[in-house]
Amino acid sequence: MFETFFNECYSKRNPNARLFHELLESTSRVVNLVEYKDTHHSDRVALNCLRLARRVGISDQYTLAQVYFAGLLHDIGEIGIPDNLIYKKGKLSEEEFQTLTTHTAIGQQIASQVPVLSQAAQLILWHHERWDGTGYPEGLTMDETPMLAQVVSLCDAFDNIRRGGLFSKPEDWDKELVRFAGIQFNPSLVRPLIDLTKEGLADDTERSPEDDEVLNAMERQRDVIEQLRENYVGIIVNFLLTLLEAKHKDSALHSKRVARLCHRMGQQMKLSEQELQALVIAGNLHDIGKVGIPNSILDKPGLLDDQEYREVQKHPQYAATILKPLSGFEEVNEAVLYHHERWDGCGYPEGLKGEDIPLLARILHLCDLADALIHLKPVPEHRATDKVRYVIEDGFGSYFDPDLSRFFEADASEPEDAGDSL
Repeated sequence: MFETFFNECYSKRNPNARLFHELLESTSRVVNLVEYKDTHHSDRVALNCLRLARRVGISDQYTLAQVYFAGLLHDIGEIGIPDNLIYKKGKLSEEEFQTLTTHTAIGQQIASQVPVLSQAAQLILWHHERWDGTGYPEGLTMDETPMLAQVVSLCDAFDNIRRGGLFSKPEDWDKELVRFAGIQFNPSLVRPLIDLTKEGLADDTERSPEDDEVLNAMERQRDVIEQLRENYVGIIVNFLLTLLEAKHKDSALHSKRVARLCHRMGQQMKLSEQELQALVIAGNLHDIGKVGIPNSILDKPGLLDDQEYREVQKHPQYAATILKPLSGFEEVNEAVLYHHERWDGCGYPEGLKGEDIPLLARILHLCDLADALIHLKPVPEHRATDKVRYVIEDGFGSYFDPDLSRFFEADASEPEDAGDSL
């Protein structure tokens, strides 16, 4: 769907772009944004998964990369769990526990949007299975659970133990691992992890040259790069939209509608095909930064207080942080970062004014508010177009670039169903 954008921004401008590494860095930034409980927990788990897998004899670079990504994304499904449940202290009710267990399936669904991570997605699904069969979601026992999923399970629990997340005495981490060997953990994995830790190899949070070589090898695998080049932009957009939908479904649906509205308006303006596709991508991803905003704020009824409003205002910058590693997305990133700037200079995050605001950001701002007026601030159906026309037309010259008034149609702000896959 985004062939022109990819050809112009990657194949011609940057033919040697390291697509796998860009995807990795963007994914890492997503994880750090959504990791409320313990920032960098997943980074540590990912590295320890890689090192433990190598220690127990796994040498295939593709397989090692899969276990690394499984460690990095193992808790990404928690984005679909209510904040109050994630933060709850004390024992969960049975209903609460069952809700929490769904995070492995949610994580699998999110990771599976990236075809080269299909194996990692399965490991995420099974990373809470236990050696004795009392885990979830399938109650697999012993070697019914793939070895790499057992590696992720152990490294996840190990990091929690050492930081007091599961047990009261993190200093007794090695005794805890031994105590649960054969119950929660594969006993053949426990000793190698203890040895790695005592050798000082489980505490380094920076990738070593040996670790990096695993990821470099992925960049050299023809089938991996062919999969990415075939639909790189669509993969990124689908991955991030699936993530946003798990976090906040209304925001994801809104983003798809805004993308369609941007497409219509861009066609009216006779933008080039590359600009038009960049605008549509920005429409889809303009609210991805909301993955870093608590649902308690996103779903709060009534007005936000000043602190909550300041938190919401961070979402364009969060989005830009996620998109920055993608070398072909500079124009998209600008549009997303500045889509809440106003023509009169009273917007955010930088208070840009007039033509200092990139054109695509000006268009996106208009389409964003037009959709929000109908779908996020409901009005009777027969009054919707009148409200959009009144608010938007009144805003040209203050909120919006007055030149855009020639291309905006109030009755086009109700685009058809936006649920199609990209």
